[in-house]
Parts: sequence; structure tokens; C-alpha cells
Amino acid sequence: MSKTKYVASNGLAFSEKADMKMLRRNALMGWQLKRFRFAGYELEKGESEDVIFSIDYRQLELDEKDEYFEMFAYAGWTHVCSDYNMHIFKANKGTTPIYSDTESSKEKIVRSAIPVQTIVIYSVAVTFALWLTKTFTYGIVHTISTWAFALSFAITIPSIMTLVATYYHRLKKINKRSWE
Repeated sequence: MSKTKYVASNGLAFSEKADMKMLRRNALMGWQLKRFRFAGYELEKGESEDVIFSIDYRQLELDEKDEYFEMFAYAGWTHVCSDYNMHIFKANKGTTPIYSDTESSKEKIVRSAIPVQTIVIYSVAVTFALWLTKTFTYGIVHTISTWAFALSFAITIPSIMTLVATYYHRLKKINKRSWE
């Protein structure tokens, strides 16, 4: 039996809660989160744990990491893994959630949208430039730019959808707050 396995993410921008629940179910079966992998997670076989997971989005400088992780440890959360600006923590069931109020949840969504916005801006710009190139060129340049445009378009559409999902979640938090 393999000591590691890969599980796909549902897309953190679309269903973060579902991913955290999936990680919890795996931990109950003895599959512990080891690290992020492309579009998913690498799990390692170990002891069964009844833990909950949460994710925080924050770009950290090297000198901020220790203080940042200590703050979570003080609240009962253990750092599991990080990738770029995403940090996953685990805690015993019943631990106070990392984001227990609407305002901090909204700030988390805003922070998670920053890298997505950057990707969307660049991918839209590249896609537009490639569209112009394929429209106004002939021969081999036209053929290459047509294929490059198709690839760029295939990257741009999911990027835009992800950004829309982050805006949707932000709007949902704002509306929830206005009803409280």
C-alpha cells in the first residue's frame, strides 16, 4: 500500500469549505495533509486524527513567518503547510474558528483575490495581444499566434471565473453583514 496519495481540490475559490471537510475526512481515515500539489493536496498515511482544517491567505515576508505561525499556535491551530500566500492549519475539533466574525472573513476573501486579480490582468492582456497578432498577421506568424491565442484563452476563462467566484463570496459576506 502506498504511503502517499494525491487528492484533487474542488477549487479553493469555489468551495474552500468542501476542501477543508475533505481533508478532515481523510485525517479521520489516517491520511494526513503533507503539502499542496498542483490543483490538489498530497496526503501521507499516518495515525487517524479528529481535527479540523482552515486556510488563511496572507503574503508573508521572511521575518514575519515565526510571529504569524506563533499567533495561530497560541489560538490552538497548528501550521500544516504553505504555498505562496496560502497557509493551511489544523486544530482539534471544537477549537474556535480562525475566522469567527464577518469582518475578518471579508478581509480573508479580499486577500485571496489579490493574486487572482493579477493573473486575470496579465492573462487578459496577453490574450488580447495574441488576438490582435492573429487578426493582423499572415503565414506562420498567424498560425502560431492562433494556437497561442487558443491556449491563452483557455487559461483566461477559468481565471476570470475564479475571480468572479471571489467577488461573489465577498458580496455574500457583505450582504450577510447587512442583515445582521
